[in-house]
Amino acid sequence: MRQKSLARTILQPLGIAVAMAAVVRGAVHIYSIPSASMVPTLEVGDRIVVTRYFGTDPERGHVIVFQSPRDGELLVKRVIATPGDLIDARLGRVRIGGHTLAEPYVLRQAATGAIETQLVAGNCYFVMGDNRDESLDSRSWGVVPRDHIVGRARLVLWSSPLDDGVVRASGAPSERAPEARTTRRGTRVFKWID
Repeated sequence: MRQKSLARTILQPLGIAVAMAAVVRGAVHIYSIPSASMVPTLEVGDRIVVTRYFGTDPERGHVIVFQSPRDGELLVKRVIATPGDLIDARLGRVRIGGHTLAEPYVLRQAATGAIETQLVAGNCYFVMGDNRDESLDSRSWGVVPRDHIVGRARLVLWSSPLDDGVVRASGAPSERAPEARTTRRGTRVFKWID
């Protein structure tokens, strides 16, 4: 039985740790929420964990971070329709293929507004904020191409006032949530995003 050299004993686990850290850094990101467009699911000041899609595609209901087709700004919204879906709205409610979509996550029911009947193109996604009254989304600027999607929002790590040192995933730049929302920050630690 040969003994490992002291250098190998130290360097081998260190090398593995560095390699694993590089993989995780490329697959996991943390973003801060600066707008009220995803209330009640995400609130201003939430720090969220976003993971890349590897070998899978976004599904209806996933909360995703993506680059805006308009200006490249990072946004966070919910996938409402996937490639090949026929989407429209009737009486303020989203319909997919003529069937009303159950949306328990929205802030206010029947607040979707008008959506012209459209077929979502291949490799594209129709996205909207959960706070339909305060969200700029696919209703305004159309579908999001798959290659604009950064990843899926998985977890609220914690919630705190915004600072300037964190990349933000936003809605409309002018959106701000009321200060009253800051009173529940302690309950928003390690909260899974549905």
